[in-house]
Amino acid sequence: MSETTNDKLLVEAIANGTVIDHIAPGQAMNILRLFNFLGKHNQITVGFNLRSGNMGNKDIIKIADVTFSPSETEQLAILAPDATVNSIKDFKVVDKYKLRLPTEIKGAFECPNSNCITHVEKGATPWFRIFKDDGHVMMRCHYCERVFSRKLVLKHNKLAN
Repeated sequence: MSETTNDKLLVEAIANGTVIDHIAPGQAMNILRLFNFLGKHNQITVGFNLRSGNMGNKDIIKIADVTFSPSETEQLAILAPDATVNSIKDFKVVDKYKLRLPTEIKGAFECPNSNCITHVEKGATPWFRIFKDDGHVMMRCHYCERVFSRKLVLKHNKLAN
């Protein structure tokens, strides 16, 4: 249940689960899509374009009874490389960490190159090496060796506008 006091919206705390904070504006919906949270029956609170002292604006997701695996955390870092993840247990933060970009990721995203072998050969799992170039996150396909911006890979996977 939510209520307002002195211009602040108070949202019910979750007993157990995860809070993903400091998500770039507009990415919360993509995170919900990537992990198919909208198709599950978890209690979810999402804030879009909230004021942030550090970022100007941010998104935030609170999801009850969900803990991210290491591979899910890597996928999350691709969508929200500057996010902070808070693990909640018995209404208390038991672990808090900033996401870090992985150096590689397998099986999470399709290669945008339609001629890449991953689109025609069964068993060829998409695999990207991740690096930054002039502050931009770039992804190099292991198979076709083409380099794509993170934004293009996400757009191809219908996770960005």
